[in-house]
Amino acid sequence: MRIFISILVFFFISAQINASSLETSDKNKITKHFNTYIDNGSLPNISILIKKDNKEIYRHSHGFADIEKKIKVNEKTIYRIYSMTKPVTGVAIMQLVENGQLRLNDKVSKYIPAFKNTKVINLEFQDYVVKPKREITIRDLLTHTSGLTYSWAGEGPVNQIYRKYNIRPYYFGELDSELNKFPGNTCQFAAAAAAAPLLHNPGEKWSYGINMDILGCVVEVISKITFADYLQKNIFDPLNLKSIGFSVNPNDSDSFTTLYTSGAFSRDGEIVAPSGLNQSELMFSKELRSIDSFDKSPYLTNSSKLFDGGSGLVSNIDDYSKFAEMLLNGGVLNGVRILSEASVDLMSKNHLSDEILSDGAAFGLKGVGMGLTVGTILDPGLAGTYSVKGEFFWGGAASTIFWVDKKNNITATMMTQYMPSDKYPLREELKTLLYSSLSN
Repeated sequence: MRIFISILVFFFISAQINASSLETSDKNKITKHFNTYIDNGSLPNISILIKKDNKEIYRHSHGFADIEKKIKVNEKTIYRIYSMTKPVTGVAIMQLVENGQLRLNDKVSKYIPAFKNTKVINLEFQDYVVKPKREITIRDLLTHTSGLTYSWAGEGPVNQIYRKYNIRPYYFGELDSELNKFPGNTCQFAAAAAAAPLLHNPGEKWSYGINMDILGCVVEVISKITFADYLQKNIFDPLNLKSIGFSVNPNDSDSFTTLYTSGAFSRDGEIVAPSGLNQSELMFSKELRSIDSFDKSPYLTNSSKLFDGGSGLVSNIDDYSKFAEMLLNGGVLNGVRILSEASVDLMSKNHLSDEILSDGAAFGLKGVGMGLTVGTILDPGLAGTYSVKGEFFWGGAASTIFWVDKKNNITATMMTQYMPSDKYPLREELKTLLYSSLSN
């Protein structure tokens, strides 16, 4: 849960922004601040791209795509965007909705029959499973209220079942030989997930999980093509996005990044480190170490047929910024419309019930809600954020972030390649520096 708090805790409250550009002194302040993370060895690199009124007002990159080989980052650098894949899946689903091929309240079992028999863990006696009060719907998946989870998101019986049966949709790193991605295709993965029990009854709670990976199968069933091909045909090609995909384009292999961590970083209860390292010393180590090399990563091949809609994409910063700009413009970019403005509005509105929000929103914070695959700001004051009502956003596990601010006509995208994403307050610092500068 700390990961999401780090996405959301942007300090203070913003006013209407009237400035259309950043002063040189403000640009230098932002640059100097983030360069310090690289220069003191805390992060391998940083890339930031900010647009206002559909014009670039700040671009900066610094550091190394690979530290050992001294390969510098630039505008072509390819990043693992992990959970920033989710809003892309959201756009695909909304395309199907507005075309009359899908409804938000459809039962998932209509498209994936295995979910007809999915059970829920007995909340009082967790050695038992029972029939849920109702089936999972498409909206439940889009809002993380289905009861599905991630193998790494806890130590309870459901998480242990995910680990036992390898219900993992994501590549994590070439060092993670014991944490392999599920070997089947997108819909085989969905069927395996349907066989595991839910954390809770659908619609009753918010719990982060593999929901968008299941939606990838829904897209395949409806479109009758692979999820990867659907995204390419209906989103990437129309928007002229050349770098984004479920594997690194062979032409971009020299631009791929290495993924780093430091300290005693663990995944699924295991310390992520090369064999032979003294794990007791890692707790106090600040030195960056590679956990997925740019030239050995599984992302360099397209051998997997599991196209994970929750965590699987890679992209350069320009392509993802164009995707964000399309959302800002109400579904259109450079004269090409891929989604209606009504669909973007519905996607960015809160869909959580008052009962779920009453416990402090989906992320444990007041004033923050959940749209369809994106977080949304309901009350900047309660959230304690340098935001405006209606702003929507999402981040990725390697400390990436994007947000769309329609009131001030701003999109911001930040990339780096460091886990865990809650180690440094990069996201809130960028927002604080940007909005305080624009409001001067």
